[in-house]
Amino acid sequence: MLLRPVPAPWLVPLTVIVLTAGAAYCLGYEGLQGGIGGWPGSYLWSAYAVLPWLALFELVKRAEWERDRSFDPAMLALLLVGTGIFSVGLEYLVDWLRGSRSAPIGLQLMRRLPAIAATLMLLLLARREQRAALAEAPPPASADEAEALRRLAVSVGWIQAADNYLELHLPGQVLMRRLTMREAASILEPLGFVRIHRSYLVNRRHVAAVVRDNGRVAVETVDGARLPTGRAFAAQLRQLG
Repeated sequence: MLLRPVPAPWLVPLTVIVLTAGAAYCLGYEGLQGGIGGWPGSYLWSAYAVLPWLALFELVKRAEWERDRSFDPAMLALLLVGTGIFSVGLEYLVDWLRGSRSAPIGLQLMRRLPAIAATLMLLLLARREQRAALAEAPPPASADEAEALRRLAVSVGWIQAADNYLELHLPGQVLMRRLTMREAASILEPLGFVRIHRSYLVNRRHVAAVVRDNGRVAVETVDGARLPTGRAFAAQLRQLG
């Protein structure tokens, strides 16, 4: 899912893949220009010309996930421009340290076009995915579905949104239900559940601790899960202590 941050175990493999793809691109255009390039130099170029765009996309997702709302277009445009300045500035710095001559600014920007285009495409796809998920919301829960959820409530530790479904996390198993998070909250909040994020609902009886670290707040459950919180739900967190 494009809207969710990349899980920590996938970050290193993803970075290596993107770094290698950028290095291969560098070797390609060096070859077309009649130059002789090598993998070490190409990897170095990819590190300051390609990786910043991957970092931007991931940081935007993580920031929006924690803020529980999307950046406006003006802020995204500012972040894109800032990333471009940072990337080009790094190239000038590396060239200066190596005692080599930097390419013209126009050529530097042209070389970054694939990375810039890929970042823009991913950001647009993420927002399209978000709009599609909202447009394809499941039908309202029936009385039977609501009652079934109430019966499960005592065993459910926490709930996570998964596209148009909800994952109900019980001891040793995960159940799927086709409900919106808003419906689940309306059914379960009177039974001791607290909405802590647009994608998370937690059972107060299953909360082990509320952890605050460097301004970030997370909820730890008795089954060892650490759930993110959204600033829009800060008032609800007071119910957890």
